[in-house]
Amino acid sequence: MKACIVFAHEGTKSFAHQILQRVVTACEAAGIRPVVRDLYQIGFDPVFDAEDMHLASQGRARADVEEEQQLITDADLLVMIYPVWWWSPPAILKGYLDRVFTDGFAFRYGDDGPVGMLNGKQALVFTTTRESEQEMRADGFDEVVRKQIVDGTLKLIGYDVTYRNFAAVPYVSEAERAAMLEEAEALVRRIRQPVGV
Repeated sequence: MKACIVFAHEGTKSFAHQILQRVVTACEAAGIRPVVRDLYQIGFDPVFDAEDMHLASQGRARADVEEEQQLITDADLLVMIYPVWWWSPPAILKGYLDRVFTDGFAFRYGDDGPVGMLNGKQALVFTTTRESEQEMRADGFDEVVRKQIVDGTLKLIGYDVTYRNFAAVPYVSEAERAAMLEEAEALVRRIRQPVGV
């Protein structure tokens, strides 16, 4: 089994980086081969420009996008790890979604609207916020964050998605952060292995 881990946090020392390390370790322990796509580190260009639009309309893509699409095609599991900024993913991840999950690759249009083309795959999405769960719930932002990626993107294109936000990260204790990392690892361990693997 293979996992494509799409990671979107600058630097090297964030709590998101700790989640990434724990997820990679948990994948390896579970016999899942992880490929990490650190979008900042690889310098992924997030701008979906006129050339991207032209190629996508012909069912083609630039080489950098084709590489990502192949990794996603090959992976049984997609893992996304990112901080929530302005109630959205970082721009580099939004651009990744725009450029990589294109019409003809991730979905197609049917008579009743978009139809997912990445069915039978699993996804884990881990986000981090400064805000507490109570603050997010009070204003409905917990649903805003979840719906954008989980419902509006990954489920729409066919993934079976498990989502977990780790809230108030800068303000909780070390023990609470350690428990969050344990939970991330446990969610990786629960991934269903494809039949015959």
